[in-house]
Amino acid sequence: MKRPIAIIDCAIAKPSYNCMNQMIQNFNIPTTYHWVSQFGCSSLDKIEDASGYIIFGSDSNVYQRLDWQVDLAKRMKEKLEKNIPIMGICFGHQLIADIFGSKVDMVKPDNQLFEGIRKSKVLTDKFGFKKDEEFSLFITHHYEVKELPRGFIHLATSDDCFLDGIAHETLPFFSFQGHPEASQDFVEGHIEMNLTEQELKDAYEGGHKVIKNFIDYVNDH
Repeated sequence: MKRPIAIIDCAIAKPSYNCMNQMIQNFNIPTTYHWVSQFGCSSLDKIEDASGYIIFGSDSNVYQRLDWQVDLAKRMKEKLEKNIPIMGICFGHQLIADIFGSKVDMVKPDNQLFEGIRKSKVLTDKFGFKKDEEFSLFITHHYEVKELPRGFIHLATSDDCFLDGIAHETLPFFSFQGHPEASQDFVEGHIEMNLTEQELKDAYEGGHKVIKNFIDYVNDH
């Protein structure tokens, strides 16, 4: 990996340092960090194009059309068109789907929060994922991608979220509604359910797999 992976933090209340630090520790990768929801996207101008971009989750909603959201979506679409790999997580999953013309809305009309752990099933071979394999991810979300954008494929599904994972047919992008980046700090701060040791282990391992597939793709790209 010649250039770092840019971590784009969209968190509102507090930064996701622990998620980034866990990723660095697990994979020993160079990174740059950009808290765009607080400071805008200008820090992305201060680095050369990264080898890849990972867009973290957010308490905000893409339909708020906040200035930083609009700027980030435009920039990420431009990066994809330059063939630079991007992975979207939760809000990042929704942001890219939205900029490519999809509909994002509440999972349930009453704005129910979906939290805990969810098992995803892969539907096609792509980006290192194998059809019919299953893995667990931590989840915490009110919104989801409702329609597959034009030019995308349905990568993974689950009982509660039909478009749990998507990927572009030709551009280097995939995303999940779940949180593969979740650290212990993230889980303790966002998920109030009581989870067994095995459930936690499975979700951390599932997240590790998703991140590894992206890093492997970036290294081979």
